[in-house]
Amino acid sequence: MPIPRKKESPQVLSAKEKIYNQVLEWIVDGTLAPQEKLNEADLAAYFSTSRTPVREALMLLAEHGYAQIIPARGSFVSPISVSEADILYEAMNAIETQIVLLACEKRTGSDIERLEQLNRGCEAAVAADDTAKFLQCDRAFHSAIADIAANPYLSQYLRQLQPHTYRYEYLIEKTGGYDRGPSVKAHRGLIEAIRAKDAANVAKALEEHWTGQYREMRPDILKVIQEKDPE
Repeated sequence: MPIPRKKESPQVLSAKEKIYNQVLEWIVDGTLAPQEKLNEADLAAYFSTSRTPVREALMLLAEHGYAQIIPARGSFVSPISVSEADILYEAMNAIETQIVLLACEKRTGSDIERLEQLNRGCEAAVAADDTAKFLQCDRAFHSAIADIAANPYLSQYLRQLQPHTYRYEYLIEKTGGYDRGPSVKAHRGLIEAIRAKDAANVAKALEEHWTGQYREMRPDILKVIQEKDPE
């Protein structure tokens, strides 16, 4: 017999997902410092739940590289390092290159309008000096490109890595300044490459957006890490 169509219901996050999302946000924005202990009992009390979903959330954070679980010692926020940042931004550049190349092939006129709208949101956040809002718009911008590319595997890698980059950007932000204006400009370059379906300019646009900006950030990252953990 044919199965009746089930009425869709709003997605409800599990306790594990809620804990994962919140603790990830704290790790990314620096509320929880690198190598800080993640106490299961404290987290269970905060979220009014048992330790089981907390433990599951911490295991998922460890799987995605945001936490470390050390036998007989407990769970800790993953450390940060310049060498880790080097390979992170290298990976982001490689993944998004493939995403943008696919977006060049598949984009429509309405896709371009959507990207322009999202980048205007980034621009407004920069003008308002609102870091949280900028990162929200930036995430939406890159996610929209991934949607155009329509490759769920690449999209998954992007979603997993992107918060890692924000972790370093928040780190620099707290030192007194990270100019996000170049990000808005680089977004425009990506939009133009996708609009023109110009694969030749994709590498140039992404060099400016990921590699070029990271090259400027790297000395500040090194300085902050040395100040936090001097030898």
